[in-house]
Amino acid sequence: MTALVRAALAFGIVALLSGVAPAPSNPNLRSIGIIAALGDTCMFERIPNTPLEWIAPPMARFLEISDWGIDDEIARAITARLRPHYRVQPIAVEHQDFDSWTYDSLARNIRELAIPERPVDAYLLVLRDWRHDSIGNTNHQLGGLGLYRRDPHGGRSRYAVFAAYRLVLLDPDSGVVIVSRPALATGGRLPWIPASPSLWPHDWSNPDDRQRSRLRADLISLIDATLPDTLKQIGFVF
Repeated sequence: MTALVRAALAFGIVALLSGVAPAPSNPNLRSIGIIAALGDTCMFERIPNTPLEWIAPPMARFLEISDWGIDDEIARAITARLRPHYRVQPIAVEHQDFDSWTYDSLARNIRELAIPERPVDAYLLVLRDWRHDSIGNTNHQLGGLGLYRRDPHGGRSRYAVFAAYRLVLLDPDSGVVIVSRPALATGGRLPWIPASPSLWPHDWSNPDDRQRSRLRADLISLIDATLPDTLKQIGFVF
């Protein structure tokens, strides 16, 4: 185990046990490379009114939204918070390498990354996560950024915008996970907000401009609301 990994592990352990992050002048973690790999797709998940809605697979579709610039917004938000105490730079990656991941694949992909022009002490990844459906309380899971619809028997449909994501801090040389934390809303639940039925498009592959604008704004709002606390749980000072 390298000296950096040992120091970074101590960094995470101290932050978790004491709730107090190290001083900004900590010499072992001064530069961060941000890999935002969350905002390239939006999930449309609909749980229909069927007798087996609790266990039957829901309708899940993915819309490509990389042109919405959500990852750029995430990188800017993190940079604005961390820049007073760390050297921060965004790192360009192929999103498909991180859309579906395990900790082993993260380590492999990090080791295979080209060395940045300005080497960093750690990579901070913003990744799609999979969380229990705490919107409709079904047995299904929700992943990444998305729009949710549940059509219960004999009642009104429920609509919501959700953001299931995770922050992972990795050693740049070995890919060892230093600390990993899911983004959570108040009460430890999946971040989500109610949505208007008018937000659900007639054709999930072609939302109109109003729906795109509203959905983008709601997703960014959810991320902005949960990102600061998650960064603090990772152990960052800002």
